[in-house]
Amino acid sequence: MSFPHRFVGRLALAVALAGALTASTQAAALSAPATETWETVLARAEHWPGEAELARAGTALAIDAPELARLGVRVWRAPASAAGDLLARLRAAPGVIFADRARRVYALETPDDPGWDQQYGPVAIQAPQAWEITTGAVSITIAILDTGIDLNHPDLSAKLITGTTFVTGTITAQDDHGHGTHVAGIAAAIGDNGAGIAGIDWGARLMPVKVLDRYGQGEDSDVAAGIVWAADHGADVINLSLGGGCPSPVMELAATYAYTMGVTVVAAAGNTGAFGVLCPAAFPTIIAVAATDFGNLRAGYSSYGPEVDLAAPGSGIYSTLPDGNYGTKSGTSMAAPHVAGAAALLAGRPSFDTPDAIRAALAYTALDLGAVCRDDDYGAGLVQIQAALLYNPLAEHPPRCFQHYLPALSR
Repeated sequence: MSFPHRFVGRLALAVALAGALTASTQAAALSAPATETWETVLARAEHWPGEAELARAGTALAIDAPELARLGVRVWRAPASAAGDLLARLRAAPGVIFADRARRVYALETPDDPGWDQQYGPVAIQAPQAWEITTGAVSITIAILDTGIDLNHPDLSAKLITGTTFVTGTITAQDDHGHGTHVAGIAAAIGDNGAGIAGIDWGARLMPVKVLDRYGQGEDSDVAAGIVWAADHGADVINLSLGGGCPSPVMELAATYAYTMGVTVVAAAGNTGAFGVLCPAAFPTIIAVAATDFGNLRAGYSSYGPEVDLAAPGSGIYSTLPDGNYGTKSGTSMAAPHVAGAAALLAGRPSFDTPDAIRAALAYTALDLGAVCRDDDYGAGLVQIQAALLYNPLAEHPPRCFQHYLPALSR
């Protein structure tokens, strides 16, 4: 985990909650060669030791992470040779809820052929019909937690607001990979301007929060900090086109925090092509998005499972790239911002003022695909934005697919 804009200090402590590190562990950490791998360790406790105990000798690096502190989580960096002992002592300490190594997360794209048709995605999810109702509100902000955004792209720059970075060696949220710029364009590139492409939401502002490095990789602790930062700085919708292994207690805490702040969080289901949705998409407070192809079939790479909520186009998606360029990419990374853009369109309407109202509208009006009613491949189905905008969250609606269950109920 990295906070280049914050002080990172060597504590003479903070490593042992129930007592100081053993002499052997201290020696191992102090003598760790410069080339040794360092690991991020996270812990959350019901109560922490007093300052006097925390002043006892130790050797880990403590990171000042105010966003994670809001979740009750503390963060350390330790040499790989000492991290195991640190974790053991944290887990043995009274009152500790969890202690774990930070998990790696990755941008969820796959290589693609740039010759595929351009921008079929908006058509598949009723965006042109939805634009007859609304093209979005400037009062709405979509936070893109990713590799950053090209801050000078002509189809994006006018929509950008202040963001931040959590990646070592960077001082702005400028995209040095390309993934985040592509994702941002899908969600909210400027529309009807006679150039480039049209995002799903033309009015919403974009908040770049860089949590992945130039290789499209990062740690779950940085993602969690980014979620908290975005929620605290006015994001209405957060897009997470990234994922990694489960569980991730720190990301789940952050997702819950954002939900309680009224933020709708959307995440890519994963590109494993197998059963098992990745984290953070697997969390119940997040809308997990699977990917479809040109024929509205689940893309072969798209992860599936009961956590999938919705589906959206993810294969051969044409969008913005750094340096004013455009191109195609594929992945559930590309599916998620279609849904994030749809959520932003809804968030700009008075009736859809909570994450639950937005989720209900998108799920109830989705186009059923695959097996009848909800299934592991598509969740509730393919997003249909016009239908969602026409959904009345205050009205009583019969249970979705009720007609399919009625024969069984009448037996």
